[in-house]
Amino acid sequence: MFKLPESTAIALHSMTYIANREDKIITLKEIAVKFNISEHHLSKVLQRLVKEGLIKSAKGPKGGFSIVHEYKNITFLEIYEMMEGKIKRQNCLFNSNPNSCYNCIMNNLIDDINEKLVDFMKNRKITDVVL
Repeated sequence: MFKLPESTAIALHSMTYIANREDKIITLKEIAVKFNISEHHLSKVLQRLVKEGLIKSAKGPKGGFSIVHEYKNITFLEIYEMMEGKIKRQNCLFNSNPNSCYNCIMNNLIDDINEKLVDFMKNRKITDVVL
């Protein structure tokens, strides 16, 4: 199964939160409090999203972050792949030698879970969820 690193989870939650408040500038502190995450770690993720052009940042006392309108309907999968690259599915419980699994004890469960997760992320837009 592919993994979802914390930085990508932060990116997904932050993008969803910011996108659903497109008429407002959202502060770093507001997002950090909402999701109970480190401002330092959040700052790094948000700067990456700014660099990729998905959100805009405004400096100063009334500064914060807002969505770039063209990315309001971006999918979870697009954000994941922007953060992590293309999904690499692993169909074996053994990380060291996946080719040794000719008859997996899990049958097709891992494949099914991977496929469901990819389909969910492909069909879920950040504006589909209101946080």
